[in-house]
Amino acid sequence: MLNYNTTSDCNHQIPSRQQLLDKINQSSFAIDDILLYLDTHPHDQDAMAYFQKQSCIRRDAMKHYAMHYGPLTIDTIDDSSSDSWEWMMQPWPWENNQKGRC
Repeated sequence: MLNYNTTSDCNHQIPSRQQLLDKINQSSFAIDDILLYLDTHPHDQDAMAYFQKQSCIRRDAMKHYAMHYGPLTIDTIDDSSSDSWEWMMQPWPWENNQKGRC
């Protein structure tokens, strides 16, 4: 779902940390907003389709963020290739890219 900028040789560029955070924030806002609408209009199929689209965009952005910059939430952790728990070693989104903050 994320649009990657491509170079002339068709290599994909990784979105910047800020671009992914912006995408996550925008889709999260849209989801919160449409959920309020769906509370009072539960049978609106267009609203449901919009909710599903925004949920997909957010899920995809969260996945890409976790792959490239570390997980933002506990449910986006993929520690299957690690032999230790790395959750606390990831920088917060507002910190620089150094490992460890304790």
